[in-house]
Amino acid sequence: MAAVELGRLQGLLQSLRAAAAERPTFAAPWVTEQILDNLEAQAHDLEASIRAGIAKYGKMQFNGEMVYAYEVDGFGNAMFMDDANVPSLLSLPFLGFVEASDPLFQATRRAVLSEKNPWYFIGELGVGGVGGPHQGKDMIWPMSLMMQAWTSDSIDEVTAVLKHLMLVTEPNSLMHESFNKNDLKVFTRSWFAWANTLFGDLILRIASHPTLYPAANLTKPLDLDALIHGWQPQIFMV
Repeated sequence: MAAVELGRLQGLLQSLRAAAAERPTFAAPWVTEQILDNLEAQAHDLEASIRAGIAKYGKMQFNGEMVYAYEVDGFGNAMFMDDANVPSLLSLPFLGFVEASDPLFQATRRAVLSEKNPWYFIGELGVGGVGGPHQGKDMIWPMSLMMQAWTSDSIDEVTAVLKHLMLVTEPNSLMHESFNKNDLKVFTRSWFAWANTLFGDLILRIASHPTLYPAANLTKPLDLDALIHGWQPQIFMV
């Protein structure tokens, strides 16, 4: 996340420099070309050093494939697992760190979404997903299913994940923090705002995606810009 945000900071500083050049009245003691140049250079160097460190030390051999490590100790040891909480290995493309099509990420994704990951569970419901130490064994987080859909380019996979997500809301039609792999009535947090918001974000992404929109039962992608700009507020008199 640090590397991604440092990259975004560079873009912000570039925009600020352009705004200051276009508007002479846009003045502040810290908005000078030299200060902005120095900040951008520092952000660039720090981002590059973090990415280089991950490329050198943040990978490991796991079951015959090179994958991203979940944790390293600085002494050459590494551990593979994944936790459903975002940030996670599965959420790296969502966070903007890497493209979902990247071969190293794809290998990592395959391992995360399998029983090679000690926190991946699948039970009698037929729904597989990632949990984590926070809620313990056999508790799957819907958030992990959302990240699975977010990082997929398969209509069939995304459709199946959406059906599973709808299924696990059964007790009260809301996304929970986690649910038991064998019993939907056993769950944590009856209303988990983070997961509910993330689900809405996922639906909008799928509905407006140029190829994945059929997973949302649409005949064409949703044009969000046109929808927003064409919206007319309505006043209801009581």
